[in-house]
Amino acid sequence: MTDWQFQTSGSVGRLSVTQHIAFRGMALLAGAAVLAALLGAARRTDDVSNGIFTGTVTLAGLRLPEVVLDSVVAEAPARELRRAQTVLEYSARFNLDGDLAALIYDVSLHERIDPELGFRVVHAESRFNPRAISSAGALGLAQVMPKTARMFVPDLTDEELFDAELNLRIGFRFLHQMLEKYSGDLSLALLAYNRGPTRLQQLLASGLDPRNGYASSVLEGYLPNDPDQLQ
Repeated sequence: MTDWQFQTSGSVGRLSVTQHIAFRGMALLAGAAVLAALLGAARRTDDVSNGIFTGTVTLAGLRLPEVVLDSVVAEAPARELRRAQTVLEYSARFNLDGDLAALIYDVSLHERIDPELGFRVVHAESRFNPRAISSAGALGLAQVMPKTARMFVPDLTDEELFDAELNLRIGFRFLHQMLEKYSGDLSLALLAYNRGPTRLQQLLASGLDPRNGYASSVLEGYLPNDPDQLQ
């Protein structure tokens, strides 16, 4: 397999096995306390018929009580707590496996892309299908063209481009380059990502409107975050 990691500026941050076990243990304890609190509150405020809970627990209600939050914060690094909470929110919003949501979040930050933008791009490109193939031949989660991928990893095979982490890292690195090329203009950067920078320049040079609905679809309701503040 291609040794592509030499092409990157560093490894994507990961919790160690020990940290995962410790953090998940604390999360389970916190979750049990939250569930007990929610069910207790629901029983007091909703109807109970024949001893059966009939209330509705919503995502909006899943907030750690201050006492539990203080306990968890005292035991876990604030950055990892924030990461876990954010990944959980993205996982719920996009109905994703937690590991995939964590991967998209981590790679976004590693490649200096706002995770909110990263999730939106992957949703628009592949609907989170790591084996997606477009009619134009774009592959994987971020729908990277093999020709574009080989700008970063020259001897990359098409099959290797289906590797989720590699695909995301190349896709997000290319997107970051487009953001730099167009001085942070999100619409132009996304159009270059979607249509290709050469085609975009041809359209602009001809005085034609390059918009095709892609950028507006990705950016609808978008509220940007500063990835550096999430590190």
